[in-house]
Amino acid sequence: MLKRFPLWGLAILITLNLLAGCGTPEAIAPLDLEAIKSQMDAGEVDTALKALEAAVKQEPQNAEAYFLLGVAYFKTGAYEKAREAFNETLDLDPERAAAVHHNLGALAIQVEDLDTAVTEFKTALEIEPDDPDTHYQLGAAYLLQSLPTDETSAPLEDKLVLAREEFERAWELAPGKAEVLVGLGNVHLLEGNLAQATEVLEQAVTTAPEMPEALFALGRLYALTNDFDGAREMLQRCLAANPPEVWAQQAQELLDMLGE
Repeated sequence: MLKRFPLWGLAILITLNLLAGCGTPEAIAPLDLEAIKSQMDAGEVDTALKALEAAVKQEPQNAEAYFLLGVAYFKTGAYEKAREAFNETLDLDPERAAAVHHNLGALAIQVEDLDTAVTEFKTALEIEPDDPDTHYQLGAAYLLQSLPTDETSAPLEDKLVLAREEFERAWELAPGKAEVLVGLGNVHLLEGNLAQATEVLEQAVTTAPEMPEALFALGRLYALTNDFDGAREMLQRCLAANPPEVWAQQAQELLDMLGE
């Protein structure tokens, strides 16, 4: 049964440090920026994007407006524009370097440039060595680098070791982060430690019962270990949690194979 289910479709959460390194500029009222951030949090990204594009035209020296513009572009999938906005932020305010390099690493993961992602996250950690989000993202980059090119090859052990180290450091700095548990669960899975992977991913779902990536990862693992009822439950919960399209598609494919 093991070969019936995709093993390498990992659930990895890629995030931006939206507020990291952001001061309050004099040119734009704090309430306006807070409103824009709230719009993005509420999913009104297009509205926020228009406001930020207008803001940087009016105040081309406003580093925070460019930073938020980069976040908005990232959320709409305009990755090259996001990169330009973040680089402009760095030119205007080098003190934001840790947040900018973190976000450039997240961008690199999205375009599957994993070597650049690793470099950017390492640069961010040189500036802020105890940032748990960046340790997590660096672990995710190493984890993705570990993946074999085909199902007949084994994962790269050295990259898995590095991924584990980064996830464990993130957990030390911020115990309770469910996404870190998902990362560690994926490491155990790729190493073939299915019992340990199950334990860690069940802890992730207990910690964050509505987190799509935790539900997807555990559902896929249950399918791999022939716990089909458990797999159906987790995958259905994943779909109900409005996951990213790629996970929704894979979750539905697995459910179809299992027979809802």
